[in-house]
Amino acid sequence: MSKQQPSAMPWYQTGNPVPRRDKTIAVIGAGIAGCTVAAALKKRGFQVTVIDRHERAGSGASGNPEGIVYPKLSPRDDLLPRVNLAAIQFASDYYQPFWDNGLGRQCGVLVVPENNKARNDFKLISQRYADQTEMVETITHEQLEELSGIPLQAESALYFPKLGWLPPQLICQKLLELNNIPLVQADIQRLEYNSQQSRWQLYDANQQILLENHSESVIIASAFDCKQFSQTSYLPLRKIRGQITQLPCTIESNKMKMVICGECYITPAENGFHGCGATYNKDLFTTELRDIDHQTNLAQIAATDAGLATVLGQPTSDSLSGRANFRCTTADYLPIAGAVPNVTAMLEDYAILRRDAKTPITTPGTYLPNLYVNCGMGSRGLSYAPLTAELLAAEIAGESAPLAQDLCHAMHPARFVIRDLKRNRV
Repeated sequence: MSKQQPSAMPWYQTGNPVPRRDKTIAVIGAGIAGCTVAAALKKRGFQVTVIDRHERAGSGASGNPEGIVYPKLSPRDDLLPRVNLAAIQFASDYYQPFWDNGLGRQCGVLVVPENNKARNDFKLISQRYADQTEMVETITHEQLEELSGIPLQAESALYFPKLGWLPPQLICQKLLELNNIPLVQADIQRLEYNSQQSRWQLYDANQQILLENHSESVIIASAFDCKQFSQTSYLPLRKIRGQITQLPCTIESNKMKMVICGECYITPAENGFHGCGATYNKDLFTTELRDIDHQTNLAQIAATDAGLATVLGQPTSDSLSGRANFRCTTADYLPIAGAVPNVTAMLEDYAILRRDAKTPITTPGTYLPNLYVNCGMGSRGLSYAPLTAELLAAEIAGESAPLAQDLCHAMHPARFVIRDLKRNRV
């Protein structure tokens, strides 16, 4: 009788779970990623503390006055558009109470095509999601002005009636306030695991331990600053500067009813101003406002639709204001949410993948005890964060994932290790 082959064990299944005793969790980062996951865990009975180097939640990339909830769909059945669709479906319900209470506006989002390829894709997207018109539908040119409030020139557009814009900083603050989650101001720079106490020790900039004997679990949700921790330094993150522009509305542009997206986005007038943006500045690491970036935003709005350019007129440079900060992006444009792998152990355990990427894996993954990460959302933090927060909270609480398994794996922090081994990059 031939010897039975060992059954394959998926890499995302941990072989070294550490039991939890008191459900204490520290979340590093008080942006939208940190605050949503903190709220999701608090609702599950965890004792959560959020830590941020700023005094107020949402002071980093989440500090813009407006943030847009919108997707990146595709006519293809790829992972990215599937995650995007799941994210906006979840987010539209998640933010409903905030919209109902006057935070931002669920005004709808209109996406106009940027080029001929986009026009063709929109037709295919319309066919693909023909049974989901409550989430997305195609609008013809004849319908555009009545719907948007202004005379757009586009031949067609995708309309997302359940989406809109929100003030991210206020959302972050409300999430902590409504769930009675404390925010501790500190700059955490190092993590060490105390195996005797089964606790994480968090060291601040003065090398003092914060929340001693408190942090059984830790979630790193500090955007690009995840790279500063040795445990998550392997993540292939990029820091991309983005500058938004606030420009005065005109009599005609004040009639705009919804968010319009194309080359960039623009929001309906709020307190006499539209918000638009944002630039993508690679290898530029300043938060100082630049007039050239304001002009780039205005040019992109004009390129989005000639009708927009007409109603906005030509605002002067001295009438423009804005804000600049940094996105945290990944190479595959998908966020990162899940348990942090022990990279050294996984490189050793799965070394055979360098020779044969199709080799069945018979060893479960090795993960650092009760350490998680939630980052890499790029310019779609408001869209992704509620879903990744629920995904992480379910994993930590031992619940079933609220998402198809292949989509969970597509956002898993260990995907980069497995991918690089198969491509013989590490």
